Order: sequence, then structure tokens, then C-alpha cells
Amino acid sequence: MIKKSLIATLLIIAIGFGFLKILSNAVKMEWGHHFNFENELGIDIDSLEITVGEVKTIIQARFDSLRTLEGNINVPQKGYPHKVIFKIYSSEKSMILEADSFNCYNGDGSHEYKLKESGAEYKFLN
Repeated sequence: MIKKSLIATLLIIAIGFGFLKILSNAVKMEWGHHFNFENELGIDIDSLEITVGEVKTIIQARFDSLRTLEGNINVPQKGYPHKVIFKIYSSEKSMILEADSFNCYNGDGSHEYKLKESGAEYKFLN
């Protein structure tokens, strides 16, 4: 009797472990790179579209977009450096900014672009 219950318990544990293994592979996520966008344009930004190489990401403004926006973006996995272009959308006006190229795929940490009338300047943080 004890032998049967021990076998049943081990079987349940093995099935549970296999089920967890399958589920952990099903929800694998890549968050992308974290970026801060310092707004030095003097306008309230509704959203911005950043294109790194051929990969586009849209960041929606949440709080005080007159100062900063932030979010995670996707970047190409090879072929660095990549050209970066911003499309800024505001109730006041829309604009396109050329930016410093992005050359940091494996860089752990945060990235920052300062958005200025003359373009966007890149800075790697920590």
C-alpha cells in the first residue's frame, strides 16, 4: 500500500514538473531595451515613434510628457550601428528628428535620447 502511494506521488510530481516546464517555455518574453526620452522641445508630446534600423516602436505619453517619456523598445539583433529616426506627435505640431545612431545591442542598462529641435542625442546610462 505504501509502495503504491509513493509511486503515485512521484508520478504526480513528475507530471507537475513536466507541465511547468512546458508552460515556462510558452510564456517566454523579451522586454527589449529600456529607453528614456528627455523632452527638450518645449512641447507636450502625445506619442513618439522611434525607428531603429527597420524596427519601429511607438511610445505613448503617460504622465508629464513635457519633460520625459520612457519605455521598452525593440531593436534589430545584428548589423550595428543602426540609423535612428523619431516621429514626434503632439497636438501642437508633428515633427521628424534625425538622431545619433544606435550601436548597443548587448548593452545592459538604460539608454537615453535627448529630444532637441536640432535632433536627438544618444547617451548610454550605467
